[in-house]
Amino acid sequence: MNLKVLQWLLKNKNTLLQVVEVAKGFRKDAPYLEQWQIVDRIARLVIPLIEADANVSKLLSFDLDGYHALENHEVSLLATGAEVQALGIDYRLLLETVIPIIIAILEALVRK
Repeated sequence: MNLKVLQWLLKNKNTLLQVVEVAKGFRKDAPYLEQWQIVDRIARLVIPLIEADANVSKLLSFDLDGYHALENHEVSLLATGAEVQALGIDYRLLLETVIPIIIAILEALVRK
């Protein structure tokens, strides 16, 4: 699921770069209000993209058969990592902060 979310974000590079800048201010030891302010700012950036993408709900699904059927999954993962690196984005920030926040936003919208 993380790879699918990351690939979706990479299709929207300008927004991704804005999200990364906002996410740099996120600290796990910060008061909850500060954390939610960061999440809110990220949500305001990505919700218009989510609403415009009819296939976005598929980002939350995990198809085990489809996952194993991907012959080039490792190649795709490496290519995605290279694209992130080329943009100068901290991969750890993406994995530990940005993607979990995006997934939480997606899950909240799907439950609506």
